[in-house]
Amino acid sequence: MEDRLITTKEVGNYRIKIYYDTDSICPCESWDMAACFLWECIYLPRLQDVCDWREVFGKYGDSRHSLIDALHKLISEYVKWKDLLNYFKKGKIDGYRLRYDNHDKMWYYKEIFSISPSDLYTYDYTYEFIEDLGCEELIQILSDLGKDIFVKEWSTTGYSQEDYVKGIAFCTKERYTKMVSNNTSDWKTQIDKLIDDEVKYIGMWILGDVKGYVLEKKVKFVKKYKDESREDEEGEEWEEVDSCWDYYMETDELIEEIMKKHNLKE
Repeated sequence: MEDRLITTKEVGNYRIKIYYDTDSICPCESWDMAACFLWECIYLPRLQDVCDWREVFGKYGDSRHSLIDALHKLISEYVKWKDLLNYFKKGKIDGYRLRYDNHDKMWYYKEIFSISPSDLYTYDYTYEFIEDLGCEELIQILSDLGKDIFVKEWSTTGYSQEDYVKGIAFCTKERYTKMVSNNTSDWKTQIDKLIDDEVKYIGMWILGDVKGYVLEKKVKFVKKYKDESREDEEGEEWEEVDSCWDYYMETDELIEEIMKKHNLKE
């Protein structure tokens, strides 16, 4: 366990040892989070098993989908085709404008995809319109057109440049009333703040920064020998008196918490 030791602090006859908690469970699985969080594996374009993929693809689905796939699914569920159509007609997405050709009497999308006016208003072309868009554009569409859903991109950074993870968070109005409050007058502003708070905890878990502690007390002892010719020896050792894990705190903050809990004074 000593290879997980972060720091040691002695306070009087007590010693606090702070460790990395490598057995902590992802907050997405163990906490009642206000929002749902999605992120991909570091080297694979597929969702992490511990993220909230079930909230998108169902409990009988799987995590073998990308963030893009998840955004496609959310758009198909929360954005109406007629609203998306008008959005593209207005050229709201840079480089993706829907154009009508009076001569051909056809609508052209990306100059390579042609649709007759009757088909455009008869069939749902949501997937065809969004399949080549990136995360930012898809999030923009959900934010601007999504009915009863809030979505935003998030990221977390560790101690080195390689410690960087990003993903998306979303919350439906229905989930907000279930997990947070029945007062939905300003629910998108409120969930935005809650997501920022929850991302901190998810980031600590992803980057292995969850902590635990062991509190030890210095105990004196006398070592006696059966051989009466040998003198007794006095000594002292550290004896564990408390330990706790799964702390989402900075090291100094956790030490303060332990000292307060056990009434330790420097």
